[in-house]
Amino acid sequence: MDPAPAVWRSTPARMLWGAALGAVTWPLDLVFAVVSLVRRRTPFGPVGSLVAWHRRRTVRLLGWSDGGAALTPARAARYLAARAAVGVVGTLVLGLLAYGLFAVVAGLASWLFDVRLTVDEAFQGDGLTTSGLLAMIPIGAILLYLDLMGLVGVALLDRSAAARWLAPSRSERLAAQVESLTVSRTELLSALDAERGRIERDLHDGVQQRAVAVGLLVNRARRAVGASSSAVLLLEQAAREAELLVTDLRDVAWRVRPTALDTHGLAPVLAELVSRTTPPTALDWPDPVRLPPAVETTLYYVVAESLTNVAKHAGAAQAEVRVRAGRARRDSGAGPEIRVEITDDGRGGALPRPGHGLAGLTGRVAAAGGTLTVDSPSGGPTRVEVTLPCE
Repeated sequence: MDPAPAVWRSTPARMLWGAALGAVTWPLDLVFAVVSLVRRRTPFGPVGSLVAWHRRRTVRLLGWSDGGAALTPARAARYLAARAAVGVVGTLVLGLLAYGLFAVVAGLASWLFDVRLTVDEAFQGDGLTTSGLLAMIPIGAILLYLDLMGLVGVALLDRSAAARWLAPSRSERLAAQVESLTVSRTELLSALDAERGRIERDLHDGVQQRAVAVGLLVNRARRAVGASSSAVLLLEQAAREAELLVTDLRDVAWRVRPTALDTHGLAPVLAELVSRTTPPTALDWPDPVRLPPAVETTLYYVVAESLTNVAKHAGAAQAEVRVRAGRARRDSGAGPEIRVEITDDGRGGALPRPGHGLAGLTGRVAAAGGTLTVDSPSGGPTRVEVTLPCE
């Protein structure tokens, strides 16, 4: 669906003009409705042009808000059939209005010039008198008002037909909302990953370098004071703390987003990740390959968060990460995909509760078009499986 255009502010004059324009096209609407029923596959070119013209007319003159629903042959046929019925009613109303205007002209001609253009018995004989003309003015005004209100009613029917057959259905609106939310979530995750990369670079190029410089300065000061100085013990302790600070900064930068993910790919990053993990974790990836950057980023965070949960909550003795590439089932119509399975022999009972790590991973994987399942019975073992498309 296309975005809805701005709603035009309609006025009574614009509504009357729009209803009059729509009334005169009903024969064409009826013919093209039949054409749309015959050609069921795609909307016939002139049919689409006619419906597009009606859309512009109802938006600009009748104040309708077009939701941009896709035009199908069935939708075009039903709308044009409804339009033809509304057009017939509009033609009758316009005919009554034209007859009333002719009656006014004929009455004035009979009264002023004694011309016998009779449209009523009252105009016969000696012509229309002044008293007769004055008596007809309020009657004519009432009839004109009713006729114009009838034309407004035709305009409202015209707008209702467009709203019924050209507006998106509830399922289409929901599908558009889901698509919009999916795109927004994907863009948000991309922005978050970019921000994590910036933080990692700032830590690596800024804070970490300053911490290394502090350690070097402390070592220089320790050598300068000599072994007999009373300050040497404090300087040695400061040197150890500086080394620990550098190590901690490297670990934090790694957890935020490892730079090697962009330069070397997912396989060496996962190998480094499992080597840092407690309990002992094995990586089983027989044929490592480079994956799309978004897929590698998503899988890294899934594996990192899952292993963090194992270390904090599972009480496991060992864990394993298995990575397999393959293709989706033929009946699904999907292309290549990657599957990652994280298992541990811990106590189990893991659930993706709202606000916790697994729930966030489920949303991240869904935004990338994949699925995440958790199988964690009480007593274990726990298995987290992720499937992501690689196209």
